[in-house]
Amino acid sequence: MTQERLLSLKQLSEIVGLSPAQIRGLMNTGKLEFVEISSKTKMLTMSGWERFQKNATKVKGTESSAANFPRHLP
Repeated sequence: MTQERLLSLKQLSEIVGLSPAQIRGLMNTGKLEFVEISSKTKMLTMSGWERFQKNATKVKGTESSAANFPRHLP
């Protein structure tokens, strides 16, 4: 079993190009998983970031409000 490298909030933000505040916001809303080392220390992983991206990515046209309504043709 291999262990994944833990990244600080700052490290992940630099890698993915978001601000630390944006990363923290994703963590606080439960959208981005993290490992809580202590009450003040939280670490992240690239696999956690990749899962967030997969879950947050929408394919254009897959969630159309029109698709929720039946189409009636004369």
